[in-house]
Amino acid sequence: MYELKSVHKRYGLAKVALRKIDLTVRDREFLVIYGPAGAGKSTLLNILAGISKPTSGDVLRNGSSILRVPPEKRDAAMAFENYALYSHLSVGENLAFPLKARGFDRAEIEARVKRISGILGIGHLLERRPGFLSGGQRQRVALGRAIIRPADIYLLDEPVGHLDAKLRHRIRAELKALAEDLAATVVFTTTSSREALALGDRIAVLNAGRLEQVGKPADLYHRPANAFVASFVGDPPMSFISVQPRRNDGRVDFVTADGMPVASLAAEAVLDLNDEPGSRVQVGFRSNEVRIAQEGDSNALRGRVDVIENLGYMKIALVGIGGDQISVSVPAGTPLGVGETVAIAFPRDAIHLFQNARAVTHATPSAGV
Repeated sequence: MYELKSVHKRYGLAKVALRKIDLTVRDREFLVIYGPAGAGKSTLLNILAGISKPTSGDVLRNGSSILRVPPEKRDAAMAFENYALYSHLSVGENLAFPLKARGFDRAEIEARVKRISGILGIGHLLERRPGFLSGGQRQRVALGRAIIRPADIYLLDEPVGHLDAKLRHRIRAELKALAEDLAATVVFTTTSSREALALGDRIAVLNAGRLEQVGKPADLYHRPANAFVASFVGDPPMSFISVQPRRNDGRVDFVTADGMPVASLAAEAVLDLNDEPGSRVQVGFRSNEVRIAQEGDSNALRGRVDVIENLGYMKIALVGIGGDQISVSVPAGTPLGVGETVAIAFPRDAIHLFQNARAVTHATPSAGV
């Protein structure tokens, strides 16, 4: 087990890469570090690997500090986004290098190279050198070189980011299966919500060096801690409508700026909602929790269809309501055109409520249409 204790990383006087990070990496788990570019994901991996040292804080392995342990003695295998391959060696030699360095016998080296190259789809490239490979092929070689040897922890820094969509989907499935087969501890960084949800036993959401939330994929999707997590986890992400709360006889009514009713909740359901003047209150919806309403449907908001994304098996309609925009999932055959005025309906238990970006209450996971 690895633990980061109040890890803070600063570059110079102005740039703070990590802000007092407390994070545990459990044995044999696949932990995904998910966040936008520049969030501090690579810095966190470099600190775990020993390539970089924190400005303050500590890194523990099984309860003991490893800050003074050099990278080569940490038994960590790492794949970088920028490949870092040996240009004078062939693909096969690049894959075999970490095994030869640890004294594996020839038969085992050949067996491991054959297995990993087959999984990654580079078995036909073993005689080529990196300079004659495409970017995606080089990235697969770098990933293979990291996972080919037994290690205490595998640190994978966006290792499939340069692959095409079809190959990326296949490789991440193989990677998850391989991690389970090896009973490996893996820390994997990504900027893809779908990748994070598909791969992670747990997900740590990082934003501007801050750890926003850590939890299982379902927890982050259904119970985001704040508006950033809600808007970043899920594809499409959660939509928001700015509302004003009005307390009324044991209930709290939420209306838009122009007075349209959005939701009404029992006061005890939103005990954490305060009456702080000037605070921003938002109601959030997942696209599968709302629907295009029928004529005469109550509890519906009228808006204009701004964009339609046709995904083949379904459509995502982006509907403008006031100054906000709501994503709505509809069946592929739904007759809908840009510019149409539609009504958006939702179950009352489908709303997520946020005040000043902090979660107040959530929809029930079973809510949907």
